[in-house]
Amino acid sequence: MTAPLYANCEKPTKCEGNLGLWFERFFDQYDPRNWDVLKPTTNNNQMGNAYWLLRNFANKKAGDDKQLAAHIQAQMRLAASLQGQSHVFKASWHFVTGMGNPHPVENGFAWHPTLGVPYLMGAAVKGLVRSYIENYLDDTLENRQKLLFDWFGSDHKDPAKQVYDSQAGNLVFFDALPIKPVTLGVDIMTPHMGKWYEKGGDITDVTRQTEAVPADWHDPVPVSFLVAKEVTLLFSFALRQYPNADSKRPAIDLADVADVLNRVLEQAGAGGKTATGYGGMQPESANKTNAPTIQKQDEQWEKATFQYQKGSGEITALGNKKRASIKGETAKGLLAKLSDDKRKLLEKNRLTATAIVRSQGNLNELLDIM
Repeated sequence: MTAPLYANCEKPTKCEGNLGLWFERFFDQYDPRNWDVLKPTTNNNQMGNAYWLLRNFANKKAGDDKQLAAHIQAQMRLAASLQGQSHVFKASWHFVTGMGNPHPVENGFAWHPTLGVPYLMGAAVKGLVRSYIENYLDDTLENRQKLLFDWFGSDHKDPAKQVYDSQAGNLVFFDALPIKPVTLGVDIMTPHMGKWYEKGGDITDVTRQTEAVPADWHDPVPVSFLVAKEVTLLFSFALRQYPNADSKRPAIDLADVADVLNRVLEQAGAGGKTATGYGGMQPESANKTNAPTIQKQDEQWEKATFQYQKGSGEITALGNKKRASIKGETAKGLLAKLSDDKRKLLEKNRLTATAIVRSQGNLNELLDIM
C-alpha cells in the first residue's frame, strides 16, 4: 500500500507522508508570469531550488518501518523460493540515485513508486554486475564471454559482435530496497563550466561564444541536489525458472554472483557521482540486529498427501492445512531416491506419507518424503 501523501498533516509543508510524491508532483518555485524557475535574490532568499529542497526534504525520514519490513521479507522469500540469495550493504557515505531523471531542480531522484524511498532498480543492479565483468574481471576473453552469456543471455551489447545467439539471461536481479527509513539531505555541487557541458559541442566561433568556452574565468554556479544519508540496502538475485527445461540451464554458482556484487559495490559504488565518493557500499554483518532475516524451521507433516505434475516436474505436499512444493533438478533428485512403490503411487497422485518441510516465513519448501 502506498504511503499517504497527506499523513498526520496540519499543513502540507509539515507532511510526513510519501516524500517521493511530494518531490515529483509539488514543486512550487515557479514565476507565475513566465513559468521560469525562481532564483533567490538579495532581498528574498526564500525561493528557488535550494530553498525548496531544504524546506521540504533536509533531515527528513523517507519511508514507513512496517511497509519496508513487509516488502523486504517478501523479496527475501521470493528470492529464496527461486533458489536465490539476499545480501545487505550499507552506504559508507551519501548515496544518490536517479540524478538523470528530469526535474525542475535540475537533478532528479529515483523514488520507489509505492514505498516513497530512494532505491536502485533491478536493471541498474544488473548493469553494475555486468559492467564489472566486462571491464574489470581478470579472466580470458573467452571465459568472460561465456560468463556474460550464461548470466545475462548475451556476450556483447552490440548484436553484430556477439559470439553466442542472444537468449533470456539465467539471473534475475531485484530492486535494491532500503531495509529501514532513510534520512535525506541536500548537498551542493559547484560546476564552473556548465555552459561548456551544455553547449560546447555547438561552438562555431570562440570569440562570440565565450560563455561556452572552458576557461578559468567562469564563476562557479552552486547547484543543490537531494541525497540519502545512512542508507542500508537489500540486494537480491535469483535463478530464472524454466518450468520444462531446468536441465538446459548452465551451472551457476551463486557464490560467484555474490562475490562480483560485493566487489562492484565496494570498489565502484552504486548510484550517481560515484567518482566523487558517493554510493560506496560495505557488506552489513549478518549478526547486526537490524539486518533482515527469514526464520527457517524444519517440520514433519504426518499423513501428508502428495501431488505430482509430470509436465512441470513439480511435487506438492498437502498437510496441516498448508502446502509445500519443490520442482526442477531438486524434485528430480527427490523422485529418483523414492522406492518404486512410493514413486508409482506419487505418479498416480495416490501417495500418503510423511513430508519433511522447511518453513521460511510464509513459504514452505518440500525437503523429503519419508
